[in-house]
Amino acid sequence: MPIFANKTEVYLSYDHSQDYTKGHPHAIPTVTSDDDDVTIKCDSTLYNVDVVIKDQYGNVMHHSIQVIGPDGTTIYIPEDTNGEREKTTIELYYDRKHLSGYFDE
Repeated sequence: MPIFANKTEVYLSYDHSQDYTKGHPHAIPTVTSDDDDVTIKCDSTLYNVDVVIKDQYGNVMHHSIQVIGPDGTTIYIPEDTNGEREKTTIELYYDRKHLSGYFDE
């Protein structure tokens, strides 16, 4: 019988006061974390999304440019086996937007 880890959703925050007239003004991705996998989905396709995942010390654990769509993009971030580093924050940059969120570990 397979054992599945619990998926947790990461809530992203962004500045609503900025005027976004280009790109995807209403497309906000959703992020879920399932142990070592981080999945990012969006109802419309976003190109050139800069994804930055940092540990609890602010060090970059992962940095890439991704295409995010309805099927989702999964990024593998292995946790440190001795527990010294764990993913803490995620930042997404696209279409002059900056979204950030915290992982509940």
